[in-house]
Amino acid sequence: MAKRAQLPKRAGQTSKAQAATRRSTNSWLLFGVIAAVLVVAIGVVVLQMQSVRKPIEVSRRVGEGTAWGPVDAKVQITDYSDFGCSACASFALGTGRRLREEYETSGQVRFQFKSFIIGGPDTANAANAAECAADQGRFWDYHDLLFSKQGVTVDPFNKAALKQYAATLGLDAAQFAQCVDSDQHLEKVYRDASEARGLGVNATPTFFINGEKVDGVLPYADFKARVEAALVATQ
Repeated sequence: MAKRAQLPKRAGQTSKAQAATRRSTNSWLLFGVIAAVLVVAIGVVVLQMQSVRKPIEVSRRVGEGTAWGPVDAKVQITDYSDFGCSACASFALGTGRRLREEYETSGQVRFQFKSFIIGGPDTANAANAAECAADQGRFWDYHDLLFSKQGVTVDPFNKAALKQYAATLGLDAAQFAQCVDSDQHLEKVYRDASEARGLGVNATPTFFINGEKVDGVLPYADFKARVEAALVATQ
């Protein structure tokens, strides 16, 4: 039996088939790009959540009030900050930690934190709670924890939350609660703020390195250079 001759495809049919193939290919490429973007976005969110939920690393150091370093250190640094200030958090959890790691055991630098309230009653409560933590020798752990809570919840500095942070660090709950509820150190907090205004502080963070005023957050290398220059000047 003779085979039926195969008719050639029309040009229009070939063109339509190729267009359909291209559309299908482009759709898959677009789907692949969207999937890749979603994977990256989800990865970023997961990393952020892990960072927020990362267990607090307790130093176990017993601090001296709200300062680290010896009283008679050659370089005296005072930090006027507010726990609700994002720039203050950036410094505290970055440059501030690096300074402590490098200079705390050197005996050459003393770094003291003082509150300058710009965020209203809530950050004043946070500052009071930090002083309560200092009563139990855990100011710096609590200081870092407070700054890490910025933006995590809508109201991170209400008194119930402040007490929960203390529990996270294993502080004496009854002593801490009494200190927070009675606003035990609030007068000192506002006294520090008044002191700051008298020195010309009008924004946070503001630092004084052996009396020299430094405004805002500097890169670590620049802040360290000022500390080293102050050390040289004392020799």
